[in-house]
Amino acid sequence: MSSEVKFLTIEQVAEMLQVTKMTIYNLQKKGLPFIKLGKNVRFDQNDVIEWVNSNKVKAVEQDK
Repeated sequence: MSSEVKFLTIEQVAEMLQVTKMTIYNLQKKGLPFIKLGKNVRFDQNDVIEWVNSNKVKAVEQDK
């Protein structure tokens, strides 16, 4: 089984998560894993998916 690593730009991650680039910058500060290559920032697609899944917030049921 081969696992291909795909590195994404900030723009690609923002598009993937359907948020703005500013939101991605804020998520970086909150622990979204990234790689810095010189002045370039890249995100491992698998790491992003794993991070998002581990940071899901469960909905709270409201009393009826």
